Amino acid sequence: MASEESFVVLVHHRGSIKRKTRSGVKFTDKDPLYIVVNPTTRYDDLVRSVLMKLGLEGAKRFKKFFYRIPVTILHDTVKYDCLTIRSDEDLQVMFLCRRQFPEVRTPELLAKLVDVVSSSGGSNRNTTNVATAAGSSSRAVVASSSVPVYEPAVQLVASPSFAVDLNDGVGDEVL
Repeated sequence: MASEESFVVLVHHRGSIKRKTRSGVKFTDKDPLYIVVNPTTRYDDLVRSVLMKLGLEGAKRFKKFFYRIPVTILHDTVKYDCLTIRSDEDLQVMFLCRRQFPEVRTPELLAKLVDVVSSSGGSNRNTTNVATAAGSSSRAVVASSSVPVYEPAVQLVASPSFAVDLNDGVGDEVL
């Protein structure tokens, strides 16, 4: 059960930041998450909750959160700016603003995620094929959890030191 101090935070994880809107800053995302937090929630716990809910533990790591921070309220209009959250202290700003601006019922965060890089320098791409690009012979459109990427026509084998073209067996150094 959530305590009386608990509240919902809207977490955008595939969106972007729009500036110069009527309200100042706006986050865009078609499929945001809702996470329940309370004033004692730590930054690492929030990160873990978001990664668990997205099913990306081990595949992605957090670079940072952006907080859509209310800066002024004039009549019925709230103006927002953007604050980077990277620590427990930064997260406390969100809790303080929630008390200071009760008109803003649901705080919003934008999570910036990056691929997990192994100690050998390789990246865990964690991609899934979703379609074939129109007009291409064998280029599959690949979806990542945050940014769509395109698979090269050449099949490559991931390795910490080289990539092999399985079609003709020639190896190229990966820089």
